[in-house]
Amino acid sequence: MKTLLFSAHTQLPEGTDLHQTYRYVSVILKVNSENGQIIDCAVPIYCQLTADFIAEIIRGKSIETDLPLIIKEMEERLFTGSRRALISALQMIRDRYMMAKK
Repeated sequence: MKTLLFSAHTQLPEGTDLHQTYRYVSVILKVNSENGQIIDCAVPIYCQLTADFIAEIIRGKSIETDLPLIIKEMEERLFTGSRRALISALQMIRDRYMMAKK
């Protein structure tokens, strides 16, 4: 299986603790190049519990076809000030994946 590595960085909302410390959130995905399945996910600025929780939502889904499902699940289960930034980063990664696939 050939895998690809994608990352995206989006600005965190002003006024949040994370913005004052980091300014940006990074999302890194390891993706199966053949079908878009997300093999692994990292969000380095978060504590391990939060990073694992986000990875649990994302891992195993397809960046190509499951982004609406990932976003819906994040909106239902993730209550952090940075949720919108995470979703924006995932949308950027999907765009990059689709360009790489061509």
